[in-house]
Amino acid sequence: MTSLQPYRQTVVTPDTYDAMCRLERAAARFGEGIQVTYGGVSAAHASWEGVEQDAGPLGLPPALSMRPTGREVYLGISGLGDDRLQELAVLWSLAVPLGFIPWDRYPVPSPTSRVFHYIGHWDTVGDFLHGEGRGDHAWPSMVCAAQIEVGTWGGNRITERTVQMHLHRLGIHCGPIDGNIGSVTIAAMKAMGLGGVEVSRVVEALSKMSAPSETPSAGRVQGHLVLGGVAMNAFTSGGVHTVKTRNGYAVTVDGPGRLILTVGE
Repeated sequence: MTSLQPYRQTVVTPDTYDAMCRLERAAARFGEGIQVTYGGVSAAHASWEGVEQDAGPLGLPPALSMRPTGREVYLGISGLGDDRLQELAVLWSLAVPLGFIPWDRYPVPSPTSRVFHYIGHWDTVGDFLHGEGRGDHAWPSMVCAAQIEVGTWGGNRITERTVQMHLHRLGIHCGPIDGNIGSVTIAAMKAMGLGGVEVSRVVEALSKMSAPSETPSAGRVQGHLVLGGVAMNAFTSGGVHTVKTRNGYAVTVDGPGRLILTVGE
């Protein structure tokens, strides 16, 4: 679990804090007198109850809100005059390369143009689900994972969702984080040697596991894995990626990671 930490009268995750520091330095390098204007969520509102009191500019319900996660921030740039279009263009050019994701699709003035999210390592959850054609589950799953990470999830199936969150944290894709322990989640638990273990004990075991370290790759390696006539599922993490094909899996290795294969299940 991750603890939220103070930042300018708000609370953020440690990686969001680091990203904000990088953004401030980038703005200072951009030009003299250029500064980031910042707003965020106070500790009092970083909860489901807080969202019910103040849903923020997006007006999302607690289960779909990043406000309790320490990953929703409200950004602007000062020192550029009154040209809002120029301000947004500069803000996007500085913030987006650092991992801040704007809520709006285009950098044009709107009621939500200051809303950005620093999704951090949970962006892989969205990538997996979009890649499977289940993009409608991406945002709810990322929100749920981010809330569980900081202990602010107030919805149902917390134990089951925590299992799925940890599997994704370890890079083991198990579908949406919806609390439904279906065949994919069960297969992922078996791949981690936790098949048949009580769910609460699975949470304890997974919480002690570390994801593969992200280190620079010496080069990309690609290949194909085929086992004729045998059912199999592949689970990957770190720099190892797979795409299911008609007769197996295409495998790409960009760096250290894991490839776990279950066969005949």
